[in-house]
Amino acid sequence: MDWTANVCVHESASPESTRRRLVAALKDHRIDPVFLYSGLRQASRWIALHKAVSPAQLDPDCVAIYDRAFTHIAQQATANVLHVVSLGCGDGAKDVNCLRLIRKAEKTVIYTPCDLSLEMVLTAYENATSALRGLQSNPFLCEVGACSTLPASLKSFDPAGTDRIVLFLGTIHNYDPQKILRSLLYVLRSQDRLLIGANLAPAVRYEETLKTILLQYDNAPTRLWLFGALSELGLDEKDGDLLFELKPTPNQTQLKTIEVDFVFRQKKNIRLFDEEFSFDAGDKLKVFTSTRFTEASLLPVFESAGLRVEAEWIAQTEEEGLFLCRRK
Repeated sequence: MDWTANVCVHESASPESTRRRLVAALKDHRIDPVFLYSGLRQASRWIALHKAVSPAQLDPDCVAIYDRAFTHIAQQATANVLHVVSLGCGDGAKDVNCLRLIRKAEKTVIYTPCDLSLEMVLTAYENATSALRGLQSNPFLCEVGACSTLPASLKSFDPAGTDRIVLFLGTIHNYDPQKILRSLLYVLRSQDRLLIGANLAPAVRYEETLKTILLQYDNAPTRLWLFGALSELGLDEKDGDLLFELKPTPNQTQLKTIEVDFVFRQKKNIRLFDEEFSFDAGDKLKVFTSTRFTEASLLPVFESAGLRVEAEWIAQTEEEGLFLCRRK
């Protein structure tokens, strides 16, 4: 089937803004997420990795909490038209299920997939419009934390009398939660609902569970994906190796963050655009981070950000949780 998509692009996703972000991250010995998710190869590797290891794909109970949350949202909505805005949409697999359940509740739904990767945005758009005939969709390309015009852009997509549901699924653990929640709060109107999906660990078996969870990251598919990003800088296995570690989380030292660093085994000069960066043997380049919250540790974070939790759904393993929030 032939299709076309009009993608709305914010300045934060422009080539110049992206260039500045990539350079600034490298100066700070970090890899910007653009390297991880952008481009057909990286997007395809991430999608394959997600299908291979994600509990939201493999654990029936985890799948069920998403169904319950989406059904609750559809049933509680008072408007006949719902606008689903997915921030950090990925391939849109979870979004499609949400859209289907809203239609099943005999409501009209429109969809805005939003991501910093054009390949992800278009994949989510194609998956959703293929699954739901006649779906109105407005793909949006931006860096969520740096998009000051997002509220106005979303308003332009809303028909009169529309309820808006904002999805932020499987992403909060990759950010400083206080900073990203401020950005999300900026998007929310008083009548909107925000569904946050978070990777968790049970408080009573926290350290033990994290050792098992680490294996979901330290594996061949993850290494393939991460080395794909590093290859954009001219790095490969000859230059160093990936180190997977559990480290105390800044500002929440009772929690642990999975950190993946590229450790140089030899001196290496990297040229990115017009700038050159020098790394010595033993230097580290931070490639990926993912904080593992507990249910109890997230609730005060939401509270301090100005969010009220209306409902929550926690998987039996306590390794995945969904939190339906509104402005206080």
